Amino acid sequence: MGSTPESESHPLVEDRNTWTNKDELHMWKNVGIIGLGFMFLFTAFQNMAALQSSLNPSDGIGVYTLAIIYATIILSCFFLPTFFIKTLKAKKALVVCQTMYTLYIAAQFYPKWGTLIPSSILLGLAAAPMWSAKCMYLSQMGTYVAKIKGISPEVLINRFFGIFFCMFQTWGIWGNIVTATVLAPKDDWTEPNSAELAKCGANFKVVQTSDNGGEEEEGVPKHQVYMLAGIYLVFAIIGPTIIFFLLDPLSKYGEDERKEQKGKSGLQLLFATFSHFAKNKYQMLIMPLTIWSGLEQGWFGASFTAAYITCPIGVHNIGYIIIVYASTDAIFSFLFGWILKRIGRIPVFTMAAVFNMAVMIILLKWTPTVEHKVYLYLFAVLWGMGDAVWQTQINAFYGVIFPGQEEPAFSNYRLWESLGFLASYLIGNNVELSLFMYILVVWLAAAFLGYIIIEILEYQRTGHFSIYFCNGGKTVSVEQNE
Repeated sequence: MGSTPESESHPLVEDRNTWTNKDELHMWKNVGIIGLGFMFLFTAFQNMAALQSSLNPSDGIGVYTLAIIYATIILSCFFLPTFFIKTLKAKKALVVCQTMYTLYIAAQFYPKWGTLIPSSILLGLAAAPMWSAKCMYLSQMGTYVAKIKGISPEVLINRFFGIFFCMFQTWGIWGNIVTATVLAPKDDWTEPNSAELAKCGANFKVVQTSDNGGEEEEGVPKHQVYMLAGIYLVFAIIGPTIIFFLLDPLSKYGEDERKEQKGKSGLQLLFATFSHFAKNKYQMLIMPLTIWSGLEQGWFGASFTAAYITCPIGVHNIGYIIIVYASTDAIFSFLFGWILKRIGRIPVFTMAAVFNMAVMIILLKWTPTVEHKVYLYLFAVLWGMGDAVWQTQINAFYGVIFPGQEEPAFSNYRLWESLGFLASYLIGNNVELSLFMYILVVWLAAAFLGYIIIEILEYQRTGHFSIYFCNGGKTVSVEQNE
């Protein structure tokens, strides 16, 4: 199946009126293979990325690699997806790009500047083409099959993406089971004393080698790093391997029949992105909240795990806490779509902002201990609920406020969110955490104000807010009195 060459004839093209049970199974098999491939790959990458501040703390090299990844992603978003897909076709682009990810995992066996930096650049370059190839495969297959079956492409494509993300989001569960098992506390682990605890939490700062007498900061034992890297490298290799052998080439679903795309070149897309930002006040106003999406993910994945988990209660607790965070995020990513339909967008966004703000204000004044680590699980739940709103609803909000401008609008989304990640890693690696968190509190307040201004402008334009109340079982919007 998967070994079918790209040049093979298209079995479904020969008779568009024919759709068999075997074709149906192949279609769902392809959706499942893509989902599994990404699940295996991101079980490796996301969990290894979340541990960089703990596995490679010396001079902040681990977090700097994440900054480099997102800086490179910004460039790859504009210039590489079209080139990769046109040159390699969708399936081969997926395999090649996922293989480029495995180099970053392999570099963890010898984590030096000379290994981590090049592998980070290659991963960043591969990211945008890989995700674009995935979107193209599922969209093209859905459109092609829907035409044969006489159904709405939108319905089928939405089902494909729903199944994909359901499988993909489980990376946080499987990977952190591995992390929690490998980093289980040993008999020689000792609880930090009061002097050591004083350097955790909001007082945490990455130790530079020059500040530490030229000695490297003690991190996770090498044998545990090698075990984690080995397990995650296997996971990372499984991803592109199953796609290479089991995924049907997209030529089976009309890839070669697609009309030559009139999409923008890299420079044209770059110009359209900044032109959209400069000429659209809504884009200017939503930009801070889009950056916040990257900031909050980067802060939780690097700064929070290092300062509030590894430092005071041990790196072996990261896996358990992130499992809770990832599970909450996945569950509420689904639930908030249902909740938003009943109470509106403003209450949901407000709740996420309040949760984020409350967690940061509390953490600025509190340092965890082993006896009180249960509160970290509560903070993980609250942050996961907030992240679920930002990841699902900012995307949806872009679609609402920028109809017919999807390409430049979502290019702005990718740009500003990636800049948020980049800023989070660079700031968190170079200042005391308390200062970084004060910056985050101020930024979130300003970002939320920008969002509220958009809602007010929409209220003036349309006559209603995106807020609802239940009235006798009916959902009623708050409308402007004429």
